[in-house]
Amino acid sequence: MVANPKQVHLAKELSHSAPLINCRFDPSGKFLFATAEDRAIIRWRLADSNKVVFKGHDSWARGLAFSKDGQTLVTSGFDDKLIWWSVNDAAPKPLREVTAHKGWIRAVAVSPDGKLLASGGNDRIVKLWSMADGKPVAELSGHELDVYSLLFHPDGKHLLSGDLHR
Repeated sequence: MVANPKQVHLAKELSHSAPLINCRFDPSGKFLFATAEDRAIIRWRLADSNKVVFKGHDSWARGLAFSKDGQTLVTSGFDDKLIWWSVNDAAPKPLREVTAHKGWIRAVAVSPDGKLLASGGNDRIVKLWSMADGKPVAELSGHELDVYSLLFHPDGKHLLSGDLHR
């Protein structure tokens, strides 16, 4: 938390050739990851602004979620895919790809114990996956509108899913 919000300033400016959609710091705080409208996932090393582009989605990537140990990134796309990546690879290539939903995948979240990945999107279904091998674990239905957000409770026993319903 910033001690004095009036002392906030621009510390560093990072750029990309296309508009950005989403961003996250990796758990170590070493990298900033972002998704962009050119279908890229971008990794900037904060120490020196070194930029590496991950390519694998056939459409915009939206979701970013990290494994518990911070070594794996899972991205979700508007191309129905979940992709697992190694966070530190110099020349990143997908470790695993899963066609996960019918329609855009808008949200992903990893359980506190690091064993499950939740995904949700335009098919109005929340799906649970094994982080270790990408295999399906469960499907949770009930949404009447597209799923936009997911969050595991810190106890790992509850999963919040949100849509555009009032």
